[in-house]
Amino acid sequence: MRAPTLTVDPSGQILNWSEDAEKLLGYSELEAVGQSLETIIPPHLRGPHSAGFQRFVKTGHSRLPEIVTTSALHKSGAIVRLQVSVKAVHGAHGEIIAVEAMMKP
Repeated sequence: MRAPTLTVDPSGQILNWSEDAEKLLGYSELEAVGQSLETIIPPHLRGPHSAGFQRFVKTGHSRLPEIVTTSALHKSGAIVRLQVSVKAVHGAHGEIIAVEAMMKP
């Protein structure tokens, strides 16, 4: 399996969902694209994730290490432990237009 990846817009809407993300988290591309990233964030982590994500989108800086071990919510409802690294995608004027995440089970 390649590294599962996803891309979200600055509001947290999923724009791209790889086949490997589907294998890891159970949602098909059709189910995931257009949905909120919170679909895969366990409820107890949604508040902290939202605050950190918005800060990252505004500043391009994260308080997290380059690779963080966290939990994601599988379509089945099971919690999946994984490592995640994120990077900002910048537009022509330097603004953040998307965030790419690479996951490792």
